[in-house]
Amino acid sequence: MTVLDKAYADDAVFTAAEIALIEPVAQAVAPIVPASERTLRQSLGALKAVLPASSKAEIVGVLQFNTYMKELAGCDRDALAAACKRCIDELDWFPTIKQIRERMAQYVSREQHAINLARYILMSGQREPLTEADVIPLTDEEVRRLKPEFISLGLKSGGLTQEQVDRAFAGVPPDQQAA
Repeated sequence: MTVLDKAYADDAVFTAAEIALIEPVAQAVAPIVPASERTLRQSLGALKAVLPASSKAEIVGVLQFNTYMKELAGCDRDALAAACKRCIDELDWFPTIKQIRERMAQYVSREQHAINLARYILMSGQREPLTEADVIPLTDEEVRRLKPEFISLGLKSGGLTQEQVDRAFAGVPPDQQAA
């Protein structure tokens, strides 16, 4: 089972190593392959062959086809294919450009789905609790640079011990402590 597959489990808990694997995926951008003119012609031709046009005039059909070619130029190839398939399944008449674009906007590629899933895991996935071995202790210098409210919070949460704080501020004049 991959880390992304694990997201579907209700009780999934992710380790720090798994989160580290997911982070680059969540930052990625899904690639888009523009539809070539040939792909556009084939897709629109398939729609034209299957779905009747609302107007039978030949000149209107040629103008309409050229307009569709111009308006859909550069669109994502896979989104266009999915939109045309949905148009054939859902519509009784040749679709408008708006209807094709609406269906293209709803298309999610496999890559984009993986990216969305990784982002979901980072935002809401349960993480495995850290152990003391996972936490790098703060140096005395780092403790001295903390604001008093963070030192207090660290003491309350167990992230800092009073011994660490005392050791960090030993020999430091009170007026120079935690600026």
